[in-house]
Amino acid sequence: MSPRLVVAATAVAAAAFGVAWGLPRLAQRQHQDEALRALTQLVKSASIYYVKPRPTATGERAACSFPAGQIRTHLAPSCCDPAVAGADGMCDPKKIEWNRTLWSALKWKLDEPHAFIYAYEGSGSLGEARFTASAYGDLDCDGVYSTFRFTGRGSAASKADDCILTETATFEAIQPGE
Repeated sequence: MSPRLVVAATAVAAAAFGVAWGLPRLAQRQHQDEALRALTQLVKSASIYYVKPRPTATGERAACSFPAGQIRTHLAPSCCDPAVAGADGMCDPKKIEWNRTLWSALKWKLDEPHAFIYAYEGSGSLGEARFTASAYGDLDCDGVYSTFRFTGRGSAASKADDCILTETATFEAIQPGE
């Protein structure tokens, strides 16, 4: 076998290996980036809600708080579920009810197909206010989930007439490569 043929065959084999190994990793990274972008928007929306003055039903200023309650983009455990999946295997945003109370309060929704189920939970007021924004994804539909989560809290220095946030939300990634 000629040396040129060996070099060419080696280069083709290396390229094939790179594609076989690299493309799934690239797709995985794109989905992780999607989750982080969406969660960052959700954290920003919750933070704006906390600091922006709002009236109560009686016209008084509402206490500093994140939107209270729990919500998920869908009850399905992942985008592998046909109840939410589109033809591309991603969650179809048209199959999600975006005008539910908490999503409306947060002014948050996704217009593009996405690979994660998103969840939000908020409670308390002033310095006791807390929220958690999570993304759950089973990117290869094997029942093992990647989870990304931001947890935020109100500032102890907040007063009824001065809603402030002094800390950034904390981030946690659980099995990000799944």
